[in-house]
Amino acid sequence: MNETELTVAGRLVADPEHRTTRAGVQFTTFRLATNARRRNREGVFIDGPTSYYNVATYRSLGMNSHTSLHKGDPVVVRGRLTINDFQRADESWGSSADIDAYSVGHDLTFGTTEYAKSGRGSDPAKEAAGEGGYTRMKERLEESDGQSWGLPPVTADAKGESPSFSGAVPEEPEEAEALPA
Repeated sequence: MNETELTVAGRLVADPEHRTTRAGVQFTTFRLATNARRRNREGVFIDGPTSYYNVATYRSLGMNSHTSLHKGDPVVVRGRLTINDFQRADESWGSSADIDAYSVGHDLTFGTTEYAKSGRGSDPAKEAAGEGGYTRMKERLEESDGQSWGLPPVTADAKGESPSFSGAVPEEPEEAEALPA
């Protein structure tokens, strides 16, 4: 079966929401709006109709998207497009455009951003730098009602942390071989 791959540039409609599948895979979802801007006969720019896409990012891309993206951010998304039909409660039909993202990044046409590699290991400086993102993610999870995208609510464990993300960074093996120069 052929798949439709595309690249879409637009802005986030709301803050990303982080979830976990029943199998324990972490993912982040967000909604993207885009529209074409064209000149009319008088030379004035006008906005065309707006298209909305539901975007899903999995595993590390999902974690990094949740930490890095915010409502209103201009982004570029590359992924696989699927069109889904559904029936509403009033028995009318609708459709949605869903993208399983392969890569996501800020659109640098509208501003600058700063890249920070998410690493593994027990470097205290890295852990301190990542604490702010973890705190924001934890707050978003607590505020989330879990009903968006038809998924069950996200619940916290007895310690008040998300059951899908403990915040612990796995340690690298101590006996790592040095690469030849």
